[in-house]
Amino acid sequence: MVDLLRPLRINAVELLRRPGATLPVIEEISAEALGVVHERLNGEIDVAIELESMNDGIAVTGTVGAPWSAPCRRCLKDLTGVAQVDIDERYQIETIDEEAYPIENGQLDLVPMVRELALIELDAEQVCQPDCKGLCPACGIDWNKASCNCDNTVTDHRWSDLDGLVLDD
Repeated sequence: MVDLLRPLRINAVELLRRPGATLPVIEEISAEALGVVHERLNGEIDVAIELESMNDGIAVTGTVGAPWSAPCRRCLKDLTGVAQVDIDERYQIETIDEEAYPIENGQLDLVPMVRELALIELDAEQVCQPDCKGLCPACGIDWNKASCNCDNTVTDHRWSDLDGLVLDD
């Protein structure tokens, strides 16, 4: 059986022997193989990173991209795009930095990092434009295309007993 995640599992021993050495990792990985299950995901996960050997571990920089499709959270227009995450992580044999990923058994396993970053970015809410006006909650018209005469005054019924209150000046 072919290990689809093999390109994301690197022999760290060879790289660590040469501080300053770099290794590019450019792959398109199946979301299913990565264990990335998300309703917005719309294709393969693109990994374009560079590993750089350092005295205390390996620096990982680059990007992870995940194509998505979702409705605008305000007006429900269908949207598509690529969730792009910049990577700047560290892997260490002895994890001195508490945020560093471990190098275990001489292997650099990029799978957990790629999975985590893809899922976090896919959870970001999307809007069709920063100033999207959304839909009228009463009639459902798209306020980006037209306006309506609906009363959209926000009221809190918990304070309704005070509506008739008249204060003396």
